[in-house]
Amino acid sequence: MRVLQFAKHSLVTLAAAALALSGCGSESAAPIVPFNPSGASADFDAVNTTFSSPVFTSFSTLSVLFDAALGGTPLVSASAAALDVHGGGTAGELQVAAARSAERIARIVPRPAGTGFSASSATISSQFLGKTFVYSGGTYVVSAETGAPTNGVRFILYALDPVTLLPAEPLDPTGYVDLMDLSSGSTAAARVVVVSGTTTYLDYRVSATSTISSGQVTVSGFITDGTTRATFSLRSTLTYASGLTLSYSLDVPARGLSIDLTMSASGLTPVASNIAVILDMRGQNGWVRLTGEFNSTGGALNVAINGTPFATITSTTGTAPVITGVAGQPLAQEELDALQRVFEFAGGSFAAFDELVAPAGTLLGGA
Repeated sequence: MRVLQFAKHSLVTLAAAALALSGCGSESAAPIVPFNPSGASADFDAVNTTFSSPVFTSFSTLSVLFDAALGGTPLVSASAAALDVHGGGTAGELQVAAARSAERIARIVPRPAGTGFSASSATISSQFLGKTFVYSGGTYVVSAETGAPTNGVRFILYALDPVTLLPAEPLDPTGYVDLMDLSSGSTAAARVVVVSGTTTYLDYRVSATSTISSGQVTVSGFITDGTTRATFSLRSTLTYASGLTLSYSLDVPARGLSIDLTMSASGLTPVASNIAVILDMRGQNGWVRLTGEFNSTGGALNVAINGTPFATITSTTGTAPVITGVAGQPLAQEELDALQRVFEFAGGSFAAFDELVAPAGTLLGGA
């Protein structure tokens, strides 16, 4: 889930990305404290660190190969580059990312003709249960190694070559990923656990359900870099009548930080969709809220601090966005820095969802 690594843009580009973001949060969730822009930046730096450990980088890069090894068709291209996207450097890019996520969810919960969505009952083939996969010749293959869960499979992780984003030669194992099938009844579900040494870096569950008119994929669990731990919950709902909604919440208890984001795309194609955004960041350094809407021609984003209007971002496709204080004044550098980190988080939300769902594609029926 290199969500924050993927959104490393200049401030100008990040501002445009923010137009695609929409977060939700309870206005009465916590006491309001004075805004500290430097402290808010430090909060987001801590979140970045949590999602940037070498173990997680190896996991998110190599997981696009898991489906093929299990005999399925990957939900994303079997290339690290498929996930190395900014997820919204401009309004148009965000719309493309939303349409891409909608297509992947539709593959997990396909819509049978005339009936509605249907969560797949796909499971791991019995020939693979309890097996450990190792990297060889550009792909993962079954090995004689032991230790895999009886209701799932294990994939060994390796140190990466920074140029090819493939395991460096000679192979240097750094940990493993256990994928476990938890499907039951009409719910397709999987558990993903990432371990290196004695530390569990990532542990989460992915589930897919459906109704007559919509399909929903939910991801929830925790991640750590070995020091800071964050819990997360992502829910993506696809409704053919109204489009795609992504809800994303993240909490870092050690910093008293809570981030809630909602993005709603009204259409299923980049050209047709309008994307509405609400994002709330609350913590020991204040409350930041971003709200706005955009389409293929541009849009506008309002920034409020502790409930008071603070800044406005406007953008037109093909031109640089304009960021000003609510009264038209320029912002201080530390304020711009704090907003930049908010933009980075929001801009990578669709990429984050894709990264977490990708390794469990076959178990959810995305083949």
